[in-house]
Amino acid sequence: MDIKTIRYRLRNDFQLAIITLLGLIALLGITPFALLRGINGQWLSFAVDATIETGILGAVLYAWRTGDTYHPSTFLAYFIGVMSVVAVHILGIPGAYWMYPALIGNFFLTDRRNALAIALLALAGLILSDSLFRSPAEAASYSVTLVVSALLAYVFAYRSSMQRQQLEALALKDALTGACNRRALIGELERTKKTFERGRTTFGLLVLDIDHFKKVNDRHGHIAGDKVLMRLAGLLEQSVRAADRVFRYGGEEFVIIATPTSRDSLAAMAENLRGAAERTLEVDGTRLTVSIGGALLRPGESMEAWFSRADTALYSAKDAGRNRAVVGPDE
Repeated sequence: MDIKTIRYRLRNDFQLAIITLLGLIALLGITPFALLRGINGQWLSFAVDATIETGILGAVLYAWRTGDTYHPSTFLAYFIGVMSVVAVHILGIPGAYWMYPALIGNFFLTDRRNALAIALLALAGLILSDSLFRSPAEAASYSVTLVVSALLAYVFAYRSSMQRQQLEALALKDALTGACNRRALIGELERTKKTFERGRTTFGLLVLDIDHFKKVNDRHGHIAGDKVLMRLAGLLEQSVRAADRVFRYGGEEFVIIATPTSRDSLAAMAENLRGAAERTLEVDGTRLTVSIGGALLRPGESMEAWFSRADTALYSAKDAGRNRAVVGPDE
């Protein structure tokens, strides 16, 4: 694996970057102490450090080789929780300082609820020990500071998760119409193919294009054209079923991923949308129409081939005079 590939994966996979960073921290932060304890003959402490490093680095290597970050992240969260308690019992108070970064780091590895539960369980494991703290006041002070740190990390993780979801939603929405955008369509096409291969659920693709839309912008202005696009997006959202998805592919072109039962039902859906658009769309008293092309997904067919067949049907509708709906053969 070359440097360019490594940089690309780190930039585009946040969880992989977190796991990798944890591995570097383990190497730089734990290795010196492990070597020192080995030199001094503190073999039990050395074994704990070595176990922690081995577990973390093993998870990092697994994530890089398989591309799976969920299972290594979950493993690391619980592994670090358990090993931090073991380290405190063996190292005493010096090991207790490592509890703070270890348990806070778990909020980057797993769901915030799991991370908080791990922190509280680890704290309970420490409190049950009679040898760690010299007095109840010292135990209470340590417990309160650890809980407060965990709660602050929980709030930060919750806020970060909300912001991440909002950014992802914005990245997948068309700013003008509110429909899902081209980027969202690509991801949905891949999910559709996987669902189709698992269960043979019937999927249909409709591609819509507003007829002579350039004339709308030329004669009435881009603001009027934008209003037409927003009106069409709203009409499509209201006209399709809850399981169907509407996307703005670009310009005046929209795409619908539908779940018809047959080619005839997909054709009927396309015709209903064409008629609704003809009755609804207008600008300054001039009626507008749409042309629609459609295709059913075939077994073993790529997403590119499926979309190409629907697009070809759209051009057939335009060549036939526009304001038409054409669905290609399912075989």
